[in-house]
Amino acid sequence: MSVERVAMMSYGGGKIVHAPVVKAGKWIFGTGLRAVNASGVLDETVAKQSNPLAPPPKPEREARYVFAQLRERLRAAGSDLSRVVRLDQYYPDWRSVDPYHVARKEALGAVVAPSTSILVNRLLNLDAAMDIQVLATTSDSGLTAVPVAPPRVGAPKESGYSPCLRVGDFVFVAGQLARDETGNIAPQAKVPLGQLWKGTRIKLETNYLIHERLRPALQAANSDLDLVLKAQVYLSHAEDLPAFLQVWSKAFGGRVPPTTIVPVRHPGFGTEDATIEVNIVAASAEARGRIRDVECAVDLLCEGMVPARSMDGILFVAGLMAIDARGLVDAARVEPAAPFFQSPCRSQMADILAKADRIFRAAGTDLRNVVRTLHFHTDLSGTLDAYREWERIIGDAGLPFSAIEVDEQLFVPGAQLIVDLWGHVPEQ
Repeated sequence: MSVERVAMMSYGGGKIVHAPVVKAGKWIFGTGLRAVNASGVLDETVAKQSNPLAPPPKPEREARYVFAQLRERLRAAGSDLSRVVRLDQYYPDWRSVDPYHVARKEALGAVVAPSTSILVNRLLNLDAAMDIQVLATTSDSGLTAVPVAPPRVGAPKESGYSPCLRVGDFVFVAGQLARDETGNIAPQAKVPLGQLWKGTRIKLETNYLIHERLRPALQAANSDLDLVLKAQVYLSHAEDLPAFLQVWSKAFGGRVPPTTIVPVRHPGFGTEDATIEVNIVAASAEARGRIRDVECAVDLLCEGMVPARSMDGILFVAGLMAIDARGLVDAARVEPAAPFFQSPCRSQMADILAKADRIFRAAGTDLRNVVRTLHFHTDLSGTLDAYREWERIIGDAGLPFSAIEVDEQLFVPGAQLIVDLWGHVPEQ
């Protein structure tokens, strides 16, 4: 394997082996970072069961613990907190966000890497306030992070993150909402007040977000939509999917980059009125010739979507589900009169990993070189079943993963799982 596990943890008495930090080439990936001890439960110095309301607030204690752990793990991997270039955070409760920001600024300094924060239903630890994903570069990578200041594309002062960062020939754009300079959803992104059908809200919001937020950020970093390597899209109304896809596909001329689309509850974002948030990774124009589209036969949510793209050793995979052209795959369908003979979540993960295996092999690597996987569940009780399918492939090597519980409607009837994958492609 080309992926180095920097840290290992064991949950559920050894039933699940987690690799919270892995190193692959010039990059370090932190996935599923929560304030848990070696047994996988919230650390007592954070929980303070005997005095839980002691200052600082519990979410701030959690964040401090996570960043203290991350500091040590990055040091072991040949890096440090100053080299963090991307952050993704999931919270079950919006009231945890501001205390988290206090600790994050304390750990990372005045300029925070591009960030995405999403409200979700549950985390793997029911008493945890946050689950954090991090991407960093190694100190010897030769990669320098340069903040980009796109016109009219800012970030909330309270969060303090950079809306766009160029790292070598990679461009990271923070999670964007269809906001204007006031921080509210732009009037152009909404149906006029008092009107019912003067435009479709999700189409207006998506179109504004693409052309007034994402594209200006990319162009300021010498990139553009045709150089997008990966997008993550969060929708707070699952029924908006088809209208969203019409706008999203048109923006890319029908050649849609690898995109993971996840339904979350409403409100799901920092601006309460927002119904969609998107973050992207792209290449600079100078790197166009190094982008490789990975083509293979897999069914995805969107027609015309590229299954995966790779550049400079990182493989970006489209969101995978156990679906085909007819809906849920036959192997994952449960007989209503005999539902106890099959684990729907495990069957769906088996199909997803079969698709992932085809993609990774077509890219010149294999699933043992996974560097980050996010499992978006309708019910986290399926976590162990889903992990069992990974175990067949990687054994007890340790999975760099997290599992997040999101909306109960995953677009396709019967679907229980969406998987977001990043991988490492070793040099040939």
